[in-house]
Amino acid sequence: MLKESSKGFTLLELIALFVVIGILAAVAVSRVTNTDVEVITGADTLKMHLRYAQTMAMNSNPNAPGDATVWGISCSGTSYWLFNGANPGANIILLPEDDQYINPDRTINLTKKKINISSFTVYFDNRGIPYSTYPATQWVGTPISVAPASGGGSTVTVNITPFTGYVP
Repeated sequence: MLKESSKGFTLLELIALFVVIGILAAVAVSRVTNTDVEVITGADTLKMHLRYAQTMAMNSNPNAPGDATVWGISCSGTSYWLFNGANPGANIILLPEDDQYINPDRTINLTKKKINISSFTVYFDNRGIPYSTYPATQWVGTPISVAPASGGGSTVTVNITPFTGYVP
């Protein structure tokens, strides 16, 4: 009688092993290639903050003295903030944001968010119309660029529609 050897793997065991390795590789690749999450989230948060500034301007009293009806967002490249009035650095107001991203001076820390945003200042009047300078000059529709802090990866562009202030 011939004795059968029980060494080695069966074809079915090898196929099951390759299926498991394939599933693990697919999960690992999907986690590694999703590096744009910070950029997309940062751009969406910036859009929300721009809409918030516009809403605050539209809810201000149109008969208020001076430039009290002007609200806006300003960015230095390392942080951005909400302000009231014609001077972006004078009256900084706390934006709705997760506490871990807020600096002691009430600005949003872009380094902690792992993103870079091009410098800009946007003013909104009490009708929600955006301006690039205050007073008088109409917003020219310059896009705001949001990129990963580490370099590489994709860049998201935030646009503000002239005359209407619509932020798509």
